[in-house]
Amino acid sequence: MISEPELEGEGGGQDRMQPPPAPGVPGPPGGSGTVVGDGLPALPPHRVRWLWALGGAVVASAVWAGGLYAYDRTGPDLRGYRISEDLCQDADLSALSEILGAQRESRHAVEEQRAIDRSFCDVTMMPGRPGEAKDDALPTSYSSVTVNYSLHKETDPAPEFEATLTPLALSQVIERKTKRIPELGERAYLMTDSGGDTSELKVLDGRAVFSIGIMSQSVIQGPPGDGQPADPEPIDPADLEPAMVEDMKALMAAVKQ
Repeated sequence: MISEPELEGEGGGQDRMQPPPAPGVPGPPGGSGTVVGDGLPALPPHRVRWLWALGGAVVASAVWAGGLYAYDRTGPDLRGYRISEDLCQDADLSALSEILGAQRESRHAVEEQRAIDRSFCDVTMMPGRPGEAKDDALPTSYSSVTVNYSLHKETDPAPEFEATLTPLALSQVIERKTKRIPELGERAYLMTDSGGDTSELKVLDGRAVFSIGIMSQSVIQGPPGDGQPADPEPIDPADLEPAMVEDMKALMAAVKQ
């Protein structure tokens, strides 16, 4: 049996006593407690755990803030699309020109905002080449081709895409047929009216929305039998479809960085 003095470190147990604290450093209260090798008192275990938890929270907050900063810098994935400064230049429309005639005049506009960038182009196409017709001759028909491009930088246009395919003003007056066009962007539709005078191809690709609209009109040049040419036959939308798809693909490629 071990005697009580030996348990308390008395007598022969003196060699197991801890060294005195370093000069200028107070010892543990009451002369007891754990002393580390350099003479400094060790922190209580619960305080060490609290400091570790605090450090973990600081690291987590830094990671979260860094993620927000990275998102703010990069923004949504625009798939390489950029704003078009001159949509009439980016929209070549060479395939449609083969059917509708040469481009006679055009106008464009662009607007850049924080949430959305928008570009617009309007082109008039007439049969024949410029300079071939006489000065007093009028074309028998012409087509107005409208191109729109919008890049949504803050909101996703996908949920509203199908709901805005048909213009509200026309939907109550003219019956329109809608056809899905495969392998063009994410979703693409061709809309044509019952008379074949207007056609519109609209495409959604990520945050970018494109449209090419065509309105063909005939020019009344005089009463029948006065020597004026007859009004041309309306253009079959089936003939316009491949040309519109070709020009749309070229436009989408042109506005990518």
